[in-house]
Amino acid sequence: MPSYNTILPGAWELTQDKEYCLYKLRVPTDWQQVASALAQKRADLLGKKYGSVPVYSLDPIIAASFPQIVQTARNGWQKPDRSWLFAKEAVDISCLPELIKDWLREEFYPSLGEEEVDRSLENLNNDAWHWDDKPVTYPLRPQLESSSEIKGILYRAIPDFLAEEFLNNPTVDFNGEIEHQLTFYRVVRLDATELMSWPPFPIPIVKIVNKEKIVETEYISFVIGFKLQTVPYRKSPLIYHRLSIRRWITEPLKKFPYRGATVYIGDNRRWLDGESQPFRFMRVQIKRYGQKAKWQRAIEQLLSLNDSPLPPTDSLASQPQYNWSQPNHQQSRQIQAAIAYDPRHSLKPLCLPGVSPLDLYSLDRAIQDRLPVIRIGQGVRIKGKLPKPYWGSGKSKNQGDKTPKHPNDLDTPMLRPKIAGAAVFSNRNYLLHIILILWESIMCRDALIAEICQLLSLSQQGETKIYQTPNEGQGEETIYSGLLGSICIKTQHVEDLTQPLKIDKSSKNKQQLRVKLLQERIDQIKSALPKSEGLSGAIIEIKPKPFIGESDPKLALRIGAARAGYLNQHIHGLTAKNKKNEQYVTKDAHNRVQRAVSDLLRQFAILPATPLIDLEKDRIEPNLWLTCFYVLRRTRKTNAQNIPLTVALMVRVNPVNGLVEVTTPSLFFSEKGWVSYPEALQSLLREKWDPDSYSDETISDTDEEERSNQKKGEQNLLNKFVCECLRDCLSTPIQQNKDPRVLFTIEAQNARKELKWLQNPHLPANDLPDPFKQQMNPSEINRLWVVRLRTYKNGEVPVGIVKSEKPGGRTSGVVEWKGVCDEEQKSLYFSIREPLTTEKYPLKKNQSRLDSGSQPAANTPYLEIAIVHHPEIDRHILAKFIHSLRYRWPYFADYVSLPLPFPFAIKAKEYAVSPRDTNELESSEEEIEES
Repeated sequence: MPSYNTILPGAWELTQDKEYCLYKLRVPTDWQQVASALAQKRADLLGKKYGSVPVYSLDPIIAASFPQIVQTARNGWQKPDRSWLFAKEAVDISCLPELIKDWLREEFYPSLGEEEVDRSLENLNNDAWHWDDKPVTYPLRPQLESSSEIKGILYRAIPDFLAEEFLNNPTVDFNGEIEHQLTFYRVVRLDATELMSWPPFPIPIVKIVNKEKIVETEYISFVIGFKLQTVPYRKSPLIYHRLSIRRWITEPLKKFPYRGATVYIGDNRRWLDGESQPFRFMRVQIKRYGQKAKWQRAIEQLLSLNDSPLPPTDSLASQPQYNWSQPNHQQSRQIQAAIAYDPRHSLKPLCLPGVSPLDLYSLDRAIQDRLPVIRIGQGVRIKGKLPKPYWGSGKSKNQGDKTPKHPNDLDTPMLRPKIAGAAVFSNRNYLLHIILILWESIMCRDALIAEICQLLSLSQQGETKIYQTPNEGQGEETIYSGLLGSICIKTQHVEDLTQPLKIDKSSKNKQQLRVKLLQERIDQIKSALPKSEGLSGAIIEIKPKPFIGESDPKLALRIGAARAGYLNQHIHGLTAKNKKNEQYVTKDAHNRVQRAVSDLLRQFAILPATPLIDLEKDRIEPNLWLTCFYVLRRTRKTNAQNIPLTVALMVRVNPVNGLVEVTTPSLFFSEKGWVSYPEALQSLLREKWDPDSYSDETISDTDEEERSNQKKGEQNLLNKFVCECLRDCLSTPIQQNKDPRVLFTIEAQNARKELKWLQNPHLPANDLPDPFKQQMNPSEINRLWVVRLRTYKNGEVPVGIVKSEKPGGRTSGVVEWKGVCDEEQKSLYFSIREPLTTEKYPLKKNQSRLDSGSQPAANTPYLEIAIVHHPEIDRHILAKFIHSLRYRWPYFADYVSLPLPFPFAIKAKEYAVSPRDTNELESSEEEIEES
């Protein structure tokens, strides 16, 4: 890959001031009171302390009905003196009261009943709704001392202003070609500012079937987004743009997914009053009730009043390309509709995600030509070579070579026997004693045993013995030995442990029944497994996910085996059946076996025997603890208690001996302190999850004052916890007779609600946060390095294009973002990874995504690095070291999104579960790699 020296970030600032007028609307007091009373009655039925009005479900409905809304205030339904809606036009709102009543009915009918809800609504006065007499004018380039309300408005107003400016010239030639000309229209959303190309563009998809090339077609739209974003060490926020694709479902659907679907409705009429408007798209949900799919009640009733109903859901399912055409403003009204693809659909998307670097360049050029903005800063490559692959790279094969690679030539380090064997048996901190295989098929059992033996260079020692299980079953155990050590492999048939729970379509209270059946299955699993000894792990062959999600027993397997003393990994069977009901071995069978074995080793935090830091390559001494802070969350949607739950982790890695340890507040402030990684995973199953955590603020159940006090208490506790953990590391030697240093890394999006000093306005520069500085002595302060990271999640890090003679280039490495911070001594960096193994043969430099949907975009998202505190080390060296730590996760072939030791913290989520969860919160590999 060429190494270009300059990156042009997609970060902008307005060059001219504009005035922006907004009308305000308050919720009448009696409407507030009725809605609050209904919410509290529902909370009482569910056993909750408080019930807040669920405006999070109302706001998207309001936005779709009235596209001129710029912002909705979160507390507009809680306090009588607060405005709820901020809109660019004071339109007729005579239909608004009935719309809100229909929303209240849909929201509260299921829990409170129709009679109770209708009785509460019958005395509400529809005439109480009215706009404020005069609009309020906001400057789009405010003074720094502007009020928080004005600043809050600007985060919606500035992107809205830019989107409308862009629509003055809405057609863009991607790649400068007339056949790649796309016209954009507004998408109405409150959580983002979007423009979408329409009609959908057909792109070719090349597939190889039985060695024959087949070209199919999929339809996509390009989506442009604008966002106002704060930046570390800069007072004024910047405007970021982004470009993505939206894939559409074109084949008829037999039925909508269990959780419904997202539909984009194009219309040139405003739904609230039926007046004409520029053609735009409304984002509407279809929900499923049993086997029947329905539009949201409030939307459907509103459009029926205007004699313009939405297409019936069954018609849309049978004809997903509903009236697709180029909008013609001269013609009469014609509603268009399209179903967006997402993973909830059982269909496999043909088109790969992402746009090409050339597409980003085309949009970047259009922004410069059409909008009153100027680019802020540029990224300049840091000089000097970066460390090569730490454990060596795997040997590549010729493109046509179908023979399997030699194991020691594999790209993933921990799949190579020469690395894995030494790692497992040389680390005396983690001596693996037993691997238990619970098998459904003999093929899977034998393949797992063969993989373990090959990976760890083992062979059978002695005869196989029979053992008795606690439930009077039988299994086989065999000792396998090699030059470095030995392991006992036990095998037994899984019997009925992986059978779906007995929940069918007609079962009532499925979730309550699931909790009961899960607990029974957990006890059954514990009684079926042999006694564990020392470090023990299990690989369980499981069945495909059942059609009824509540009957999936996978969570019971995770918990039950762990409670029996076995960290466990699951694997699906290696065979499948074709349309003729013939059984065949799947293409990924061998890879599935490899990953099951290596993922089990990963749960024991087994690292290669080679030290993780090389003084010569990294220019950093190995006498350095690698630490990170991470918050594991279980949201309302993933646990039956319907409350957000969190637990905080600190992970530390000794880079010399590979010891990985973890602690939580409950562990650290007890006698246990730091525990081994396997023990920490076990402890997460027993962790007292904090029911008073308010990480999910948008749908909190507490009043504002109590929430604020409890949140401050939680922040103080976690700051103390982090500080004490770091001080403990600073006093724990890595090398004898030498005080260690500590590298503390932390991700902004994950932890800033818990540690407020991570937020951009409060982030220290070349200093420690006050909670640390006040508790540490000068020696500790001088040996602590603090780095804050921020990923591309939610568009918080800008996109970038390579500055070169010909557009469309790619690059990798570390660049410094110059010219963005208010002071020269403060700086930000971007870590740009190399392409993933799955991104081979990407779109060419001169290709747009519109040319092909079959090739990876390979458009690397950037990782933002803010060096917060770096005594006695050059910040360039530290930034390069952080970048190289992204390539030192030995269980993955490529760079990961966050550097070591974050992957250990992220993967701990597999054990942050309880029997009351609706499903297992097993993090996918995409949470660690770049999807």
